[in-house]
Amino acid sequence: MRLDHRFDWVGPPDTISKIRPIKLRAFENETSLEKNYRLSREELNNWNSKFWREHNELFHRRHHEFVTKFKQKNGLTPMDQISANDMSLFYKQFLNERSVIFTEYNKEWYRRNFALIWSALKVNLKRFTRI
Repeated sequence: MRLDHRFDWVGPPDTISKIRPIKLRAFENETSLEKNYRLSREELNNWNSKFWREHNELFHRRHHEFVTKFKQKNGLTPMDQISANDMSLFYKQFLNERSVIFTEYNKEWYRRNFALIWSALKVNLKRFTRI
């Protein structure tokens, strides 16, 4: 199916990564510069979605493990609720374990986005001169 070239298409959020997939418009007379820029942006979106998918899968797995072990250790039934105070121990531990990974992710995200700036300027200048 050929997408309407006038619009970018944004889908519903992924159930795991929570990132919306984006299909960027491709112009009929798209130059190689424009195509490379579009593909680089799509690759960045895919990389971002993959990171958050893996992170959220790990979070849910570890969350389930924590809740199960906590309830067994404290003699709670599966229907019993764990207090927010007790859950904060899990959240703090999980975020502390992932702090280096988040730092690396942020650095890479900024590096990839800044790398697109020069291409974006060239593409937009070329599009402006077409008008």
